[in-house]
Amino acid sequence: MTQAEILSLIDEELFTDNIKTELSEQKIIWTDHSGTENSVSPHQTAINNDGMIAWWQCNEAGKEEVRVRLKEKKVLTWKPPVNTLGQPIFRDGLLYFYGNHLIIKYKDNHYQRLFIFNIKTLQDEEILINALTIQVKLVGNELFLGGLYPDEEYIKITMYPDHFEKENMDEAYLRQRNITFD
Repeated sequence: MTQAEILSLIDEELFTDNIKTELSEQKIIWTDHSGTENSVSPHQTAINNDGMIAWWQCNEAGKEEVRVRLKEKKVLTWKPPVNTLGQPIFRDGLLYFYGNHLIIKYKDNHYQRLFIFNIKTLQDEEILINALTIQVKLVGNELFLGGLYPDEEYIKITMYPDHFEKENMDEAYLRQRNITFD
């Protein structure tokens, strides 16, 4: 499915909520009930093989949120937590489905944060890593995380349908497995 088709599906979902939007190939834009502009861009979307869609909804007042449309046409809202007085932003962000897990990476003022949200159990967990910039690589059901610099941490997360397991790695392990961050 193309990014434009995903935007069209999101636009249809917003229409069912009686939201009047402006849709182009690059963005969906609308004004909410408080007069605040909201938008969704193609790189802020994800879709899985079961037809579930997720999108990062930008809001000019800083009330960012992730919306997930399930197969049953129900929509969940996940509010990105922030540790600062700033607002969460999707710069260098990531939304990606793996099975029942939605991987969400975003920026919180000075550093990046990564959460894994289980769409079946509705549980989320922040993956804490000693790195200012989080690099991500998915190989099968293994999610590798690492920083940009040698003194930063590396983590491997193995995802299963109902849970995931986390363990620390080192550069030697990544080299042995031929894992590189793109």
